[in-house]
Amino acid sequence: MESLRQRQIASLVRMLHLNSEPNSTDSSYAATESKSNGAGVPIWKVLVFDSFCRDVVSTVLRVNDLRDNGVTVHMLLESQRSSISDVPAVYFVQPTTENIKRIVDDIVRDLYELYYVNFSTSLPRTLLEDFAVQTTASGTSHQIAQVYDQYLNFLCPEENMFSLHFPNTFEAIHNPSMTDTAMGALIDRIVTALFSVLLTLKTIPTICAPRGNAAEMVATRLDAKLREHIMNSRHNLFADSAEDIVTQSRRPVLVLLDRDLDLSSMLTHSWTYQALIHDLYDIQLNQVSIVQDDGSGRTSKRSYDINTNDAFWESNAMLPFPEVAINIDDASNAFKREADEITRMGGVKSLDEVGDLNMGASTKQLQRAITTLPELTARKANIDMHMNIATSLLEMIKERQLDVLFQMEEQLGRQTKATILEAINDPEKKNPQDKLRLFALYMLANDGLRPGDIEECEAALKLAGCDLASLEYIRKLRSLNKMNASITSPALGTGTSAGPSGDLLGKFSSISNRLAGFTDSSSLGSIFSNVRNLLPSRKQLPVTCLVESAMGNRANAGGLGAGLRSAAGGSSSTAARMFEDFVHFDPKQARRGNLAGSNANALRGSLAADGAAQEAIVFVVGGGNYVEYQNLMEFAQRSTPCKHIVYGSTDIVNASSFLAQLSRLNETS
Repeated sequence: MESLRQRQIASLVRMLHLNSEPNSTDSSYAATESKSNGAGVPIWKVLVFDSFCRDVVSTVLRVNDLRDNGVTVHMLLESQRSSISDVPAVYFVQPTTENIKRIVDDIVRDLYELYYVNFSTSLPRTLLEDFAVQTTASGTSHQIAQVYDQYLNFLCPEENMFSLHFPNTFEAIHNPSMTDTAMGALIDRIVTALFSVLLTLKTIPTICAPRGNAAEMVATRLDAKLREHIMNSRHNLFADSAEDIVTQSRRPVLVLLDRDLDLSSMLTHSWTYQALIHDLYDIQLNQVSIVQDDGSGRTSKRSYDINTNDAFWESNAMLPFPEVAINIDDASNAFKREADEITRMGGVKSLDEVGDLNMGASTKQLQRAITTLPELTARKANIDMHMNIATSLLEMIKERQLDVLFQMEEQLGRQTKATILEAINDPEKKNPQDKLRLFALYMLANDGLRPGDIEECEAALKLAGCDLASLEYIRKLRSLNKMNASITSPALGTGTSAGPSGDLLGKFSSISNRLAGFTDSSSLGSIFSNVRNLLPSRKQLPVTCLVESAMGNRANAGGLGAGLRSAAGGSSSTAARMFEDFVHFDPKQARRGNLAGSNANALRGSLAADGAAQEAIVFVVGGGNYVEYQNLMEFAQRSTPCKHIVYGSTDIVNASSFLAQLSRLNETS
């Protein structure tokens, strides 16, 4: 089964091949070229995109990937560009008046030979007519070879994770100065992007959402858009694929949720490799920037590309950080053994001296050394990257005592006002925001906190240098929405192990010795030895509990409510009760009365016979993060049979960015 990311990459590659399948000669330009040169050589071209589409491309493709698909130069539409009149240009831009004007200006200036224009989503008819009028008036319409709607206006940082790349959406939705017109425009942008995601997946799901907030507005308009497309379009874009992600009898469910449902997941301290990197360094467009100290007081900023084709990243991103540290050690040791063997065969001391190979060695040995060198060099660079990232993470963990904070948050139900105050007043915990997050989580998890206790903790936070604006807004929002902030499920496995493990920490302390001379770090042992072996408890977050209810709601043909109650136990029953009040839509079902927007029971007849859903698309309005994504993936893999879940949000946000939005909202509310 292809992931969302794979499907997006395939669509982008097809676009770069002038909307033909790779290596085909379906386009007129490709056919002309193959006739003129007698061979199907690559069609070299220029790629021009706006800043949003640049982010879409750069999240999934690197420069080498573009070059492999015939792109020699890529440039921003807004930049000053020189004429390259003998090559075609592929444009990938958003459908806006400004972008169309710039494209027409390029054509008038005759910058390129032919123009293959691709819009990130559907081009409105008014803009299409305007485009035609401008090119006809300038006498340049013959230079436009193609105009395509690509429906790719979303980012895919992970195989089954997407972001609409709409920053500060939570702030915008909750801003009291937000007009109805502006809110409607934002909802329409979200609906348009979700339509593109569904079209890329080639599926029309059933839709559910909680009542009364932005998610319901999105659900209502998305249902209308899908219904209109199915009923009225002369060409149904969902019907032209022979291979759907699900069969017609097993459609996925699209679960739309509001960020208000669970603020805690946005504030919790992370402990898995990927989530920890995002929390501390903010992964942007699959790139991580880290400020490092060279030991002499000077700092330098280094950026690393996180490639999902990186086998180490793929197998370690969701693992607890202590396990990742061991795996880095094992990977580096394996590399050193192979490198030592190659250098021994070549009669040199290190890989850097492979150019001075001993020509007296056997031909087979020399051939093996030469053919293995590129792969070993790439592995060394990859291990170096993860080693440098891990080193920086360890320094941050030690400085901010993140292992202690993580342990406290994992056992939040056991914390008291005294333990929270002790952590706030601890001078060894040097980051004020960490203390603010800890107390915010404690407050959200305890409805019965006395005002006096809250005031005492807030006074301690002020003394610790915390800005309480975000905390004040959380209290306002909580009182307004009467949020249920503690939808959790019992631990499904071993909980947090607070004590250090001798074997695990023994490996930690030996890493720097084993990597001596391999990386620039020389103090990993002392840092690793201070990190606790903490394993996250396998608890389900509120979003996961609701998704479980949504996917299990067809298990009992006797009724959706009964199915929910039988499928969910413990506090998951809270999620089941919440889900029963969701609005439900089925865009494929003919509208009869209020069926398309009725409650779960009204759809019982059409959905109960399908059985439990095995596919789900989860979308959070107001921001998401890697903690929720990983929790959903763990639930999907743990299920029998394994489920397939795609997670998305308006933007991928770390705790610092989310707190900044809350602070600004407090000023405007």
